[in-house]
Amino acid sequence: MPIVEVKQLNSGARLAEEVYTALGGILFSKGTPIYEKEIEFLEAFMIKKVHIEEVGTGYISEQTEAPAEEPVKSSDKPPTIKPAIQESFEKAVSTLKNLMIRVQGGNNIPVMEVREVVTPIITEFQQQPQVLLSLRRFARMDSYTYEHAIAVGIISYMIAKWIKVPEKEWMQVALAGTLLDIGKTKIDRRILQKPGKLTDDEFEEIKKHTVYGYQIIKASHGLSEGVALAALQHHEREDGSGYPLGLPGSKLHLYSKIVAVADVYHAMCSDRIYQKALSPYEVVEQLVQDSFGKLDPTIVRTFVDGITQFAVGTIVELSDGTIGKIVFTDRNQPTRPMVEAKGRIVNLVESRHLAILRVLEQS
Repeated sequence: MPIVEVKQLNSGARLAEEVYTALGGILFSKGTPIYEKEIEFLEAFMIKKVHIEEVGTGYISEQTEAPAEEPVKSSDKPPTIKPAIQESFEKAVSTLKNLMIRVQGGNNIPVMEVREVVTPIITEFQQQPQVLLSLRRFARMDSYTYEHAIAVGIISYMIAKWIKVPEKEWMQVALAGTLLDIGKTKIDRRILQKPGKLTDDEFEEIKKHTVYGYQIIKASHGLSEGVALAALQHHEREDGSGYPLGLPGSKLHLYSKIVAVADVYHAMCSDRIYQKALSPYEVVEQLVQDSFGKLDPTIVRTFVDGITQFAVGTIVELSDGTIGKIVFTDRNQPTRPMVEAKGRIVNLVESRHLAILRVLEQS
């Protein structure tokens, strides 16, 4: 079967193999005839070459009728292929869950084992940082607590790198993010999993997870004071409106400021018991607003610049239902990129009535 560049495809050529997106989803099935619309989709998903069915010495053109194919039985369909990074993420989540059960039973944090969980997944995300815009696709409601821990650890590491924290501290920042909610192992699970609104007493109990986390981390070897303070302070805010102590930004450790941004970003991008996920672009716009008094503005700005710089080529859905591809991001307006859709360019800086509703796929 010949491999043909998408730009050289004849109208009506049929695919000899399934075409997958970068994240493992099937874009077109085997036998699909390729016309102008299909070519546009292939190009939008940054697919350069495809396998085409042979007829004689060439491949099927618009005038050549393809032989009928046997219907594909459900048992013959190819299995869903998970991208390697998603499998690694799920493995890290599962392993961390088992480790945290030990902590819940009264043991100290197995720091070296947590490091062994976090290190390889961080390496993979450094190689594919654009995936930070689509963490929602990894989510499963039944393991949100541990997914959140892994994701916040990864994001915190990336922020530390982007704001130029000394490299020797990057892993400690990642551990601070991974362990920020470790204190919740001491909170009644009926409160943690309550689907409705918490009572005042229940919320006061939830707030204690910051103090419990500080105590657990301080009792464990191999973690710095910054990691413990991140657990204690990650719900504090720049204007002093947070908890547990109501400290202003000038009194907060740098690690706590970093993990606070990572914590809010991933939480708002995720489906939770009491709140539906927002698109990452809606979330980063909210983060920018919260940087005026709530979150550290320098860290927020660096984070927003960091995750949006890889967005070119990303397929997104706009709030009016249009599907398009990000073709340009202005560093001065990183949350309002230019999107190519239906043969035209939509500049979200000018089209303020539109927003990015969902990130679909990335190159």
